[in-house]
Amino acid sequence: MELVSFLEKLNKISLFLVLFLVPILFLPLTQNFLDFPKQILAQILISLSLVGWIGKSVLRGELKLRGEKIFHFLLFFLSTFILISSFFSFSPKDSFLGLSLDFVDSFLNYLLLIIFTFLVLNSFDGKSDVLFLISVFLFSSFLAGVLNLLQMYGIFLFPFDVAKSISFNTIGTPNAFAIFSLSLLPISLIFTFKSQRILKILFGLTFFILFLNVLFVNFKTAWAGLIISILVLFVFGFGKKNFSSLFPLVLMLGLIISLFFYLFPLTPQVFPPLPPEISLSFISEMEIIKGAFSSNLKNLILGTGPSTFILDYSQYRSPLLNQTLFWGTRFLRGHSMFFDWILTKGILGGLTLLFLYFLVVYYFFFKNLKKENIFDIKLAIGASVISLIFVSLFYPFNFTLWFLFWLLIGIFIFFFSQRETHFKIDTPKKGMVLNFLFISSLIFCLFLIFYNIRWYLAEINYLRGMESTDLGKGISYLVKAAQLNPLMDNYWRDLSQLYLAQANLVAQDQTISLEEKRNRINLMVGLGGEAINRATNLAPMNVANWNVRGFFYQNLIGIEGAENQALASYRRAIQLEPSSPFSYGEMGRVYILLAQNYGQKGDEDKKAENLNLAIEVLNKSLQLKPDYPVANYLLAVALDQQGKLDEAIQKLEMTKNLAPQDFGIRFQLGMIYWRKEELEKAKTQFEEAIAINPDYSNARYMLGLVFDKLGEKEKAKKEFEIVLKLNPDNQEVKKILENLEKGLPALEGMVSMQQSMGELPPEIKK
Repeated sequence: MELVSFLEKLNKISLFLVLFLVPILFLPLTQNFLDFPKQILAQILISLSLVGWIGKSVLRGELKLRGEKIFHFLLFFLSTFILISSFFSFSPKDSFLGLSLDFVDSFLNYLLLIIFTFLVLNSFDGKSDVLFLISVFLFSSFLAGVLNLLQMYGIFLFPFDVAKSISFNTIGTPNAFAIFSLSLLPISLIFTFKSQRILKILFGLTFFILFLNVLFVNFKTAWAGLIISILVLFVFGFGKKNFSSLFPLVLMLGLIISLFFYLFPLTPQVFPPLPPEISLSFISEMEIIKGAFSSNLKNLILGTGPSTFILDYSQYRSPLLNQTLFWGTRFLRGHSMFFDWILTKGILGGLTLLFLYFLVVYYFFFKNLKKENIFDIKLAIGASVISLIFVSLFYPFNFTLWFLFWLLIGIFIFFFSQRETHFKIDTPKKGMVLNFLFISSLIFCLFLIFYNIRWYLAEINYLRGMESTDLGKGISYLVKAAQLNPLMDNYWRDLSQLYLAQANLVAQDQTISLEEKRNRINLMVGLGGEAINRATNLAPMNVANWNVRGFFYQNLIGIEGAENQALASYRRAIQLEPSSPFSYGEMGRVYILLAQNYGQKGDEDKKAENLNLAIEVLNKSLQLKPDYPVANYLLAVALDQQGKLDEAIQKLEMTKNLAPQDFGIRFQLGMIYWRKEELEKAKTQFEEAIAINPDYSNARYMLGLVFDKLGEKEKAKKEFEIVLKLNPDNQEVKKILENLEKGLPALEGMVSMQQSMGELPPEIKK
């Protein structure tokens, strides 16, 4: 019996812990410091609770299931369907485990959350236990609400950098917190009116704090959800004898406030100046769904697979998004939870979720009044669930909102479907089946603990590596991360860039011998190539992997075959993201580099051929986004190398206006004016580049040459002295200063520097 008692405590205490910790937990040790630690903790505690529940059932010789069979069947069908959708996903690894930046929409996560719903439903015999469970969650939400109010008004309690922002909270974005709060308002309100003494005060404070969070965030969708829940409370609660006379007054006041802010979206000065939340529009998501469903029948029926929204967005988004400020942003989620679900789980998945919604609404409207003794609690739970269902049509869910959704579903079934089914374990065959389930759950729990700890440690090392200013340490951290969790493609992708940066540093190191330098560079390039190829093998549908692979080999042009690898990578990226101008622009960059190489070798035919190819793909980039600065800039470079200086100048002058803070464009324009010997115009461009970036050595170098040509030797000398301070080992600059001291031309006995190819593309880590 002691073992039974232990397993029962394991079952229940694990649930209490996860309910208390999920709303308030954050750990600033990983790049995803909110959802990821919550999910890791929840998966471990839910699996421990499952072990306790199955174990105590085995030892008692009885399996007890609460609720109508249709609910249990629906939970089982949902789990099975998501498994099938993940299996047929075009990115199965991501569908089963989740993405590195968003682990929520994965089979593993949904499985644990559905198990969580099952445990909430079946772990407690009495209603008082479930009410205490709700109270624990409300108390934790109260703490999260107080913290959010302090944060919004600039009172930062935590020393971490991520927490020093008015938009920081422990739930998600400010809008997500408003959704979270409104979903708990009906429960906290009913608990306030039904409790006595100190509990009435505590629940009343919780209601007040949660309402203030909805008010100060002032999110229109949250107001709409609150209006829905208030109307539900009005329709079913008005005139009931077991409610205080203050109850309708509170509802009326809440309805007036909600309608006012919904109809008149004003932001009073006393409200905190929260930044706007950027999300995908409904029309944009419909375009993506249309593209995905029309591509094949599997997508229509089963969806593209869990955790594939970002991949769908890349492949099917409208080119019209290129005209917005966020054309280069890849959204992890879409317009709403419901439409994200339809896209990634298909029509069949959407119908299953709609059926769950229908069951909730049916049981609430047609079975709500049958049990008058718990009418008030059922009313509160029903209003909360219905408001959250409504909001799911207009807002995407993060982990905490999904957790709240499945918690409320479990509590709803507990109160609205009170039928119990008992299975006696009275035969050896039944005992063997349950023993097998117990052993399986124990193994599953141990696997989750082991895997999640390794994954969390990997994420810690990944963040340390990306934040490290020491390149060697950064590589060590990322290698450790990849060893702990080799399934994350972003670890390998970013590791390849660090290896490339290390190779560039070695190439510039003048303290080692030529042979050692060659060996080190070959080692770094080999390791980098292995890493980026590992990334593309792990996630071949992720366009970011192919763009970085193209960038990696683009930097190796000159080595046999590197240009083919770079071009093949960008072509694959274009297939995966056909509406983006980025990969077309980078292909143009590769062709220009090849043209430069052929020009140095004296092969004018090959040079002309590659310049023509560059202009062709750059024009395709500009067809997608006419104001794309990188493509305009590179097109000017290609025209310049064709000798069409006037056309190049015209293109760069236009590009300057598109990118007012891009000093590289001004430098390139200055170089063309320099070659045309229009020195005053060249001087203006180099000075503008320096005004944007005072440490830009190339611009100061060329400005010094311009001053030298204009006969302003002292100004030239001053510029080269600054260049020398920035580059103390540069022998060329030292020679120039010697020439100027002797009254000679700056480049006496020397050759002028080659023109720059510009800055790194924006997707690449710097």
